Amino acid sequence: SVERYKKQLDEVRNNREYDTLTKEIEFQSLEIELCNKKIREANVKVEDKKRELARTNDLVADRQQALEEKKNELDEIMMETREEEQVLKAKAEELETKIEPRLLSSFKRIRKNARNGLGIVYVQRDACGGCFNKIPPQRQLDIKMHKKIIVCEYCGRIMIDPELAGVKTAVEETVEDKPKRKRATTRKTAASKKSEESETKLS
Repeated sequence: SVERYKKQLDEVRNNREYDTLTKEIEFQSLEIELCNKKIREANVKVEDKKRELARTNDLVADRQQALEEKKNELDEIMMETREEEQVLKAKAEELETKIEPRLLSSFKRIRKNARNGLGIVYVQRDACGGCFNKIPPQRQLDIKMHKKIIVCEYCGRIMIDPELAGVKTAVEETVEDKPKRKRATTRKTAASKKSEESETKLS
């Protein structure tokens, strides 16, 4: 456009045409400068993105290597525990035959819906071991009685007491650690001493 307008300048007939053409040339020159500025900014952005892409590729390569190492570790652990897993699966299948189908299906449903895969949890610090919501004392007493299956009203997991799960509570541990005091014997000895003194006085 600028070249065309410059050629037209040689063929102008009056001042008005000349002014119009010069203004058009100035406008097109400004447009060129603006476009060049945008191109420079775009080139800078392209360079930044290239550097960012290189960093991201390095990071991906590092993460991929770490993933491969973790996969190898996991495969080794799975190989080690495969035999134990098979034994436990066989034992679970054997036990499933002894459980009521209705209870077994409901247990499997609860376990499937549970976030951590636990269908049965024990009471921990007066709360459910799955969702950690507080359990009322009466409910805890019902759980300890073992008369019926009680589920958590918040998460739906089956709840049992720690004794049934084979877990020692903090209270039981502290009771076992405390030494037993012999108070009764000391009282008896004091009473026997008084009776002996009274006998000697009488004699």
